[in-house]
Amino acid sequence: MSERLSEQAFNALTELGNIGAGNATTSLSVMLNSKLTMSPPKVDIYDFNELENILGGPDATVMGVLSTIGGDMNAMILFVVGMEDAENLVKALMGDQIEWHSEIGISAIGEIANIIIGSYVASLETLTGMKMRYSQPESCIDMAGAILSVPCIEFGKISDKALLINSQFKAGEKEVDGYIMMMSEVHSFDALLNKLGIGGIDG
Repeated sequence: MSERLSEQAFNALTELGNIGAGNATTSLSVMLNSKLTMSPPKVDIYDFNELENILGGPDATVMGVLSTIGGDMNAMILFVVGMEDAENLVKALMGDQIEWHSEIGISAIGEIANIIIGSYVASLETLTGMKMRYSQPESCIDMAGAILSVPCIEFGKISDKALLINSQFKAGEKEVDGYIMMMSEVHSFDALLNKLGIGGIDG
C-alpha cells in the first residue's frame, strides 16, 4: 500500500481500479475474442513531477492517447504505453504482418485505449454518482515529457496531483504495461476524492 494513502483511501482506489478493469476486460473480450486480458491494476495518486520517471524519463518514446472529460469534472485522461508494449499489443491482436506504428496499428491501440478510458470513466460514475462525458481520444507518438506537457500545462497552475492506474495486460504470451493518468483542476479532483470517501491527501 502506498505510504501517502490511508487504508481507506487505498481501498477506495483499489475498488475503482478493479471495477474499471472488470468493465474493460468484458468489453475487450467481446471486441477481441479474449485475445487481451487485464490483471487487477495498481492505483495511486502522484505529483505531476513524478509521472515522467514512471514512464521511463522525459526522453522515453511512448504512445499516448488523450481524452478530455467534461460534465461534473473538468479533467483530462491519458492512456500511455511504451514502444515495446505497443508493439506487443498490436502483434497479439493483429499478427506479425501489421507494423504497430502503421495507421492500422495505431488505430487498434487507440480503440483499446478508448474502451479502457470509457470503462474507467463509467466506474468513476458508478462509485461517485458524478456525471461525466469524455471526448473521442486522440493518439500520438512522442517523448513522455512532450505528451505529459499537454495536461500539465492545462492543469499545472491549479493542481499538482494525478490519479495513476497501472494496468497490466496479457497479450498473447506477452505481458504489457499500460498507464491511465487522470489530471484535473483542483476543485474537480477534490470533489472526486470526497465522493470516493477520500479526503485530505497531501503530496
